[in-house]
Amino acid sequence: MKLFSKIHKGMFFAVTSSFLWACSIVNSRYLLSHGEEPLNLTIWIGLAMVIPWLFLFKRHINAYKALSLKFKIYLVGIGIASSIGINYLQALALTNTSAVNFSFLYRTIVVFTIIFAYIFFKEAITLKKWFLTLLILTGSYLLTTGGQIIALTRGDIYTLLMAASAALVANILIKHTVSRMHPDLSGSAISIVSAASLLIFGYLSGNFTLPVNLLMILVGAAFSFTLTMARNRAYTFSTASFVTMIFSLTPVFVALLSYPLLGERLEPVEIVGGALIVGSTFLVEKFKI
Repeated sequence: MKLFSKIHKGMFFAVTSSFLWACSIVNSRYLLSHGEEPLNLTIWIGLAMVIPWLFLFKRHINAYKALSLKFKIYLVGIGIASSIGINYLQALALTNTSAVNFSFLYRTIVVFTIIFAYIFFKEAITLKKWFLTLLILTGSYLLTTGGQIIALTRGDIYTLLMAASAALVANILIKHTVSRMHPDLSGSAISIVSAASLLIFGYLSGNFTLPVNLLMILVGAAFSFTLTMARNRAYTFSTASFVTMIFSLTPVFVALLSYPLLGERLEPVEIVGGALIVGSTFLVEKFKI
């Protein structure tokens, strides 16, 4: 009964975070297509989340003080890496591609996770992993090229770079922090450092200005804040591979939201490519990868 409860909670938090991320993607794509600059948008969303994160960080301040210097530096490093490698890259990708295309192609994170697990943890790349990788790459080819000659767009390149970065930062490093501390402590510390590093980067580059649509930015910040809380809790009840599998639902949610809100749609060949990516990532749990 206790095991079932953990599975149920893990599923609930994973599906919730998957849906919230879809909402965040669509919201960001809307803002970027209506005049927001990628870096400035990323900075303001980060700043909007600082207040609730500071409140949660204060609640866990004693736990933070008890952490070793190694883990404190670890959290700072992840925060800086995620600010550019995940948050800013997502904005750049969504500026140059559709929300639907981005959400499907981002599932290549599974391939990068397999590679990083081999490099850092010496996990063998088995025949099942090769098969899974082939399916995802085939789906990515159909999605980004429509079955024609390979010619990656700028948005595709940014998406692939973000997938690689997130595989290392989110699937490996953040999962490791959640196993050692409260998920809200991990989320708050990383998010505060991320917002600070983005603000410094924006100020030095001269890209920090008042946003065009502050209300929608606050909505996007609410999505991102709740998403992080739900994802980190999912990690406490489920494996990283299970959470990755559930996040395969995100492109489906994005497609359902993008058609009425953004007018985005996929061609038949691209739908096949997206279906291959989503279907293959569900094999992560089936193969126990």
